[in-house]
Amino acid sequence: MLYHIKNEFLTATINSVGAELWGIQTLGQDPVSCLWDGKQELWPRRAPVCFPWCGKIEDGWFEAEGCHYKAGQQHGFVRDLEHILVEKKAERLRFRLEWDGDEVCWPWPFSFETSHTLEGRTLRTACTAVNLSSRAMPVQLGFHPGLRCPFSPEYGIQDYCIRFEKPEISGGTDTLDLTPALFDHDSICFTNLRSDWLQLEERKTGRYLRVYTQGFPYVLLWSRPGIPGWVCIEPWTGYTGPGHMLSERPGTVLLPPGGSFSRVQKIEIAL
Repeated sequence: MLYHIKNEFLTATINSVGAELWGIQTLGQDPVSCLWDGKQELWPRRAPVCFPWCGKIEDGWFEAEGCHYKAGQQHGFVRDLEHILVEKKAERLRFRLEWDGDEVCWPWPFSFETSHTLEGRTLRTACTAVNLSSRAMPVQLGFHPGLRCPFSPEYGIQDYCIRFEKPEISGGTDTLDLTPALFDHDSICFTNLRSDWLQLEERKTGRYLRVYTQGFPYVLLWSRPGIPGWVCIEPWTGYTGPGHMLSERPGTVLLPPGGSFSRVQKIEIAL
């Protein structure tokens, strides 16, 4: 089911499947849609949350306490499950998922809450996981928003760049030019950035969609070859790694019984 929130600047749509941000649109005389529209033949998602792992797991399985578990899909599985709406306000929605644990996919029971809040021209998404099992649970959490690119049809891909808050690119520059071939070899990963944000920017106008990344040791950029309508700026707490032990993957946190793990993503809209 789709739910909506609204303030004087923005309206946002959230899908109860995955508690996934499904759309952000500016208000006014010339409204602009800020997220990719999820064309099935290209990439059917919009802005999924990655949990309890980010990226792929080697050979599609992992090991825990001598048992093997299936992990064929990348980015975990909370994005594919129905979440229950537990709070509804004009500018805020909060969802909860209760996972009981199973012996096929993920043996640890946990709860997972996701809230989406409009704060002026910013959409704030907060996620909190609580380990409900009696043993430590390995977790990684990442955000995967697909930002619409180009913002409007009069511009092309070459009219956009990724701008960092601080110089991060070799040569001391703070911008990465978008080209049709930029993602021919899949995603681009940055580690331990000094910048607190990255933004998809329209060069000629200065308009931007900014993703705040502080507190995330990994930030990925991703689209399909040719950049057919979107660019993802993805803050992750963990990264992929070889082998089948989740606890050994880069950035994995071992969450103790009863422990909680929270992260916040903010998308600022200046369109």
